[in-house]
Amino acid sequence: MKNIKTKDKVQNFIKRNKNSDLLESNSVFAKHFLFSLLKEQEEDQLVPAGSAASNLEKKTPENFTPETNKQDFENSLEPSTDKEEFNVDGISTQVHIENIKKIKNFSDKLDEFASFLNDPNSVDSLHKILSDNDKPGSLLRGITRKTSDGITRVAGEIEKLKEVLNSFIILAPKKLRDTETVSANG
Repeated sequence: MKNIKTKDKVQNFIKRNKNSDLLESNSVFAKHFLFSLLKEQEEDQLVPAGSAASNLEKKTPENFTPETNKQDFENSLEPSTDKEEFNVDGISTQVHIENIKKIKNFSDKLDEFASFLNDPNSVDSLHKILSDNDKPGSLLRGITRKTSDGITRVAGEIEKLKEVLNSFIILAPKKLRDTETVSANG
């Protein structure tokens, strides 16, 4: 019954504005949009004043602590579900620190590998060796032309990955402080 009433309101609006800038192609969108707005308005009017739904408090980030999150989670489970089957405590900060150390180790190795591939200041880089030995009569003649772009592209991708890892390393102390602050305040 409500949907028919809402559809009638939308149709009347479209008919009243038929001669305006409302194009036929936009008409479908306008109908759907207006229908959604009117339906939402009707649903809001159906919530009785003083009911639990009308008294919902506005939540702020401070309302979300590990304890309240755990309690809300447990309250959302069906009564037959065992609460002990779920780990909602999170991971200790020590585990995070160990992971950051591992990421730093990978970042250092990626930096070394990128230098190994394409460091113009190193006589040991692959690109430098190929370039220096691309001479007439050499077995490596013409190899620089064929491999230069590939080496540069791979080294660039390695550098990008290294920088992404470094951004996580740089932000890690702040994230750990934030985690400790939330735990201390909770």
